[in-house]
Amino acid sequence: MADRTLLTNARLLTCSGAPDERPFDGDVLIEGTRIAAVSPGRIDVDPAAVRVVDLGGATVLPGLGDAHTHISWPLDFVFDHAGIAATPPGKHLLDVAAVTRTFLESGYTLIIGAGVTQDYDDLYAKDAIDRGLLTGPRIVPSGAMIAEEGGLGAEGGLMRVVRDAASLRAEVARQCDQGVRALKLFISGDGVLPAYPSDDVYMNDEMLTAAVAEADKYGAFLTTHARGSASVAMAARTGVRIIHHACFLDDEALTALEARRDDVWVCPGLHYLYAMVRGHAEPWGITSEQIEESGYHEEFRSQVDGLRKLKAAGIRILAGGDFGHQWTRHGTYAAELQRYVELVDLTPVEAIHTATRNMGPAAGLPVGEIRPGYLADLFVVDGDPTADVTVLQQPALRRAVLKDGAFAYVNPSLYP
Repeated sequence: MADRTLLTNARLLTCSGAPDERPFDGDVLIEGTRIAAVSPGRIDVDPAAVRVVDLGGATVLPGLGDAHTHISWPLDFVFDHAGIAATPPGKHLLDVAAVTRTFLESGYTLIIGAGVTQDYDDLYAKDAIDRGLLTGPRIVPSGAMIAEEGGLGAEGGLMRVVRDAASLRAEVARQCDQGVRALKLFISGDGVLPAYPSDDVYMNDEMLTAAVAEADKYGAFLTTHARGSASVAMAARTGVRIIHHACFLDDEALTALEARRDDVWVCPGLHYLYAMVRGHAEPWGITSEQIEESGYHEEFRSQVDGLRKLKAAGIRILAGGDFGHQWTRHGTYAAELQRYVELVDLTPVEAIHTATRNMGPAAGLPVGEIRPGYLADLFVVDGDPTADVTVLQQPALRRAVLKDGAFAYVNPSLYP
């Protein structure tokens, strides 16, 4: 008989879709790795055959997800990509292990890679987690990021550089053969580097269409760094699945996104821009003059406006965005959800959906809702995140995390 666990006396936030959903008193029955039953009130079981866990009224919601992760960046990372690339692999992988543990202990049971600094970081971490050797979330692994000759990232020695559709297709096949399933392309600039402004466009429709087709053969998908409108429109019309940033959205970009409303997601990384323009990076050498020169103030205002338009158009948003800098530290991932509530006028439940309900389809996994048949990846917290989404940021309120139906983390201060 499969292992069976009953979570009883809980407040359930199922993330079934309603923007005004509130937690209700209920139980969840888990069989093996899957949710078997969800019920208001109590589920009757034989305590001799089922492990019964009384949660004392704590809230249970689906495990959270982050769609723009760099587990290569250690807990003490300060914008030194070259230094991380040069770190001895053994020492570096210990740093990676600390990051995956931090994600899980923060309630994150799924992450989608957005590029690594050492080629096998995501793949090695995923293998070790899947084998039970490390603590961490499910990983949709990425590989080295991909740039075009002459574009952002092409000169730094940290990315794979391509020149045309044939070389891009070959690089996609190479990474997919290694096991990569989320391939990140740089198709725009980034104002923080003035030589590569955000409205730059790299690659072209032929290249992206070829890359999408090659990734499809492996069950993989493309993600893109795309800040300017033209790059967003190109990503949308060529079949890219996850578009990162999308800071500027003109009518062409919105039309292209609306045409693929059912199979494209935007992952903005709003908290990163918020932290930059609020001066949170100044203690680490990012001056107010640099921020002004980067155009990030305009970019931030544009992104907030664009996210409101995406919401109105029904285009799905994914939580995530470059956490790991000291001004967006590991473990503060749910700050992204707070920004959606404060700045974009999402309800707390709608913000939570960006990290739950929207995440499963983007990753191609049965997660993100509490419903029978879905994987039993769950987050147990004190408080009501539908009333105050910042509950999800407070370590003292995190009771436990379940993954595959088992307790993967239990807060030691609550359960000594």
